[in-house]
Amino acid sequence: MAPKRKAGPLDTLPPICAGAVVTSIAMYPVDVVRAICMSNPGTGAGEALKGFLEAHGIMGFVKQGLVAEVTRASISRAIKFFMQPIVHKSLYGKPETKGTPVSKGLAGAIGTVPEVLAISPLENIKLAAQLDKEGRFNGSADIAKHIMKTRGFGGLMIGYAGMQVRQCLWTGGFFLTLDLYKGWVSNVVSNKLAQDVLSGFAAGATGTAMNCWTDVCRSIVQKKALADTFDPSIPRPSAFEPYNPAPFFAEAAHLASTKGIGGLYAGVGPKMIHLGGSGAILAVLMPRFKGMWFDMMNLE
Repeated sequence: MAPKRKAGPLDTLPPICAGAVVTSIAMYPVDVVRAICMSNPGTGAGEALKGFLEAHGIMGFVKQGLVAEVTRASISRAIKFFMQPIVHKSLYGKPETKGTPVSKGLAGAIGTVPEVLAISPLENIKLAAQLDKEGRFNGSADIAKHIMKTRGFGGLMIGYAGMQVRQCLWTGGFFLTLDLYKGWVSNVVSNKLAQDVLSGFAAGATGTAMNCWTDVCRSIVQKKALADTFDPSIPRPSAFEPYNPAPFFAEAAHLASTKGIGGLYAGVGPKMIHLGGSGAILAVLMPRFKGMWFDMMNLE
């Protein structure tokens, strides 16, 4: 047998992408409920699910933003897991496997910058589709065409500032705590698969506890901005407006003053299930897909 080749960063992309796609498809229905709850503070998960089914039926989970969300979430998770070890090596001069929880978390947070730049257009397309009760759009391409026509390319980046803060907090929290949870869980659970499921869910839920308020605020900002695209009397904002963090933090302050902590954590239940479940699936699939791929390609 030929000697194994030392794996480079690009060798990790196929198993990372495969794990990201599987996770995105599995968690999409939960994401729909999460998006509705967060963009409409006060709406419960049951009410959100009922309203969505009444408007779109069960096939709505396939037609209303599925392609955009699976594409967005898959790209997001692939970039996240691809960039984190690269950033860690650049910052600390050693692989992330030899890092501390803090160094892993910081590397994960910094690595989300290209992730958010890549997914922002798809995030806006997905949100517009999920909130389209009137059936004004005919697919993702139609949504993108409408946004570009009314707001230019900058319209595809609506809510960027809030999404950047959101991804930094969740990704940083996930990588910061994953190994900690694995250590704690291993003391009470002997099965390796169960350890990965429990620690992945806990790390994902911890990231959610850190970033839930950001998702609520950016969802509201994006929802209003998308609604404004249908009102020609509202002047087209500057192309740099989506990068301005002021509206995002202003919405956070407004929600906190009017609805308290409950308003900032609207939809936290579905979001915990969504990102906790995502964390569990990723913690299970990523190392196993990587191991299978490396064995198949004779890599080490």
